[in-house]
Amino acid sequence: MKPSAIILAVLMTSTCSFAQDGATVFKTRNVAILVYDEVELLDFAGPGEVFQQAEFAGKKAFRVYTVAVASKEITSQQFLKVTAQYSIEDCPAPDILVIPGGNSAAQADNEKLIAWIKTVNQKAEYMLSVCNGVRLLAKTGALDGKTATSHSGAIDNLAREFPSVEMIRGKRFVDNGRIITTEGVSAGIDGSLYLVGKILGKDAAHDVATQMMYNWKPESLDVLIIQ
Repeated sequence: MKPSAIILAVLMTSTCSFAQDGATVFKTRNVAILVYDEVELLDFAGPGEVFQQAEFAGKKAFRVYTVAVASKEITSQQFLKVTAQYSIEDCPAPDILVIPGGNSAAQADNEKLIAWIKTVNQKAEYMLSVCNGVRLLAKTGALDGKTATSHSGAIDNLAREFPSVEMIRGKRFVDNGRIITTEGVSAGIDGSLYLVGKILGKDAAHDVATQMMYNWKPESLDVLIIQ
């Protein structure tokens, strides 16, 4: 077993023990999933499916909702129309914010959006970026001095764009403690399952993967977990 896989297994096991010490520590967490024009479909749908399926003690573990700069219809991949449930001005406070990739470059200069992500990061329990959605998180300065990953085709540009962030290849996801960045597209599912396991324990993550019929083998993933 690779060293990173050992760390992953130990972390998920210890989190499970902590989560199961008593039901009093459980709370339903708000998971906000950012959407915007030309967002990558699986980048937001994959994590959405994971968090929506997760349960703890027979109850839904997460309240999942979409949020956009304005609560309006957006288009994903030129064929899917999505209407966000909330705007960044009226959405419930996120405990977890999922930032998917896609045409993130078009959103990076939206000062209103970047300011909102920065504010959420100061208060949220976890932040999860998928693919080049990491650009929007990096734009806030939250990743300065940290290690992150993204889609293999985006890393070179992101490294030039954000020299204060160490962008690395070949890791399915990177966990900085409360900020998790993943590779592209399907990697968002792995990062989300990992976060479910981190919060609720490995059995909860495996239950979700089983329900999704997803071949979830966390011990085989090449990941970076920074303690």
